[in-house]
Amino acid sequence: MNSGQKVLIPYVLFAFVLGFAWFMLAPLVPGLASELHVSISAVLLFISMYGYAMVVGSIPAGVWTAKSGPAPVLTLAILLSSLGLLLRAFAHNYTLFLMAQIVAALAYPFLIAPIGSILRLSGVRRLKAGTGLTIGALFLGMGISALLSSNLGLSTALWLGFALNALIGIWLFFAVRSVPRPETGASSIRVRLTYSNWWIIGFVVSSTSVMIGGITSAALAHLHVAHAEILGGLLSGLTFIGSAVGAALFGVLGETTSRLKPLMVTLAVFTWLSILWITLVLTGYVQNNSGLLSVVFFLAGAFGNGWYTLTLEEAAKRAENAGSAGLNTAGYSLASNIGVAIVPVILGPMVISQPTSWVSITLILGLLAILFTFITRTTRTH
Repeated sequence: MNSGQKVLIPYVLFAFVLGFAWFMLAPLVPGLASELHVSISAVLLFISMYGYAMVVGSIPAGVWTAKSGPAPVLTLAILLSSLGLLLRAFAHNYTLFLMAQIVAALAYPFLIAPIGSILRLSGVRRLKAGTGLTIGALFLGMGISALLSSNLGLSTALWLGFALNALIGIWLFFAVRSVPRPETGASSIRVRLTYSNWWIIGFVVSSTSVMIGGITSAALAHLHVAHAEILGGLLSGLTFIGSAVGAALFGVLGETTSRLKPLMVTLAVFTWLSILWITLVLTGYVQNNSGLLSVVFFLAGAFGNGWYTLTLEEAAKRAENAGSAGLNTAGYSLASNIGVAIVPVILGPMVISQPTSWVSITLILGLLAILFTFITRTTRTH
């Protein structure tokens, strides 16, 4: 096992268990609201907390990795995750649970945002595959926990989330200790955030997917679809699973060609077509077929996250050196989560109040992202 694999395997697994511990709350929202004696909207804040943490922590995580390497950054991610999830398992009131979620959420930017530097400085050679596997594992953990946690019960689910994070975190801690700091002089390199048009794809894909996941049940209920909440939960789980498959599959596939543009444009177009069908069904312009809609939600996740993964790595390749690549992926993550914080809140409610405008704006955003994918040059060498 080479040095890159020694870090990549626990890094990918830690992304999986962090996603698993986080989105296990989705099916448990009603029970958790009852347990903590708060409204459902107050509990939903727990789930969205990671997005705000990414906005706040992405750039500091990227700068720190560029200067000091991945070891201290990942160590902090492990400590924050384990401590937050441990406190969460003990929490029996809203305030403590919220504080625990905030602590655990801060692990996200330090684990994911500087992925460009983490992979390069750890000696990972197949960067697109490494990026795809990591992002895919994160979404796979989210999807599996969203589908299974309701069968575990609240207490069991919370303790399982902590135990898995602590166990894999210990493995990652010892693996990353051997990763060297950036090359001599890297700490004196001018740290500069290199914008690229790929950030637009991150903004659109992330915000659109989160928006659709958040309004699906409400939109189906508005259309008087039977068992709308159950179907909405299933569709969200399928999107997560599709996202995991797409990130891993197309990340690996991206390693087989030196010309990524045709693949990226194809993923962009198929993502847009999937979103087109979903928007038409959610607004009642096309009659719902639950089986077909399930397939389309899965494909939207697969194509969309494959597109996201390849453009994330392209953003990293704009950096001048391995230490700075994580700052570029941090910028990409920042743009993605600004979209998550803004677009679903502003645009999401329009699916019911102004369905035609909602469809139009959502599809225009997708076309804009396709345009930037088409006109932005890929970087052939790092």
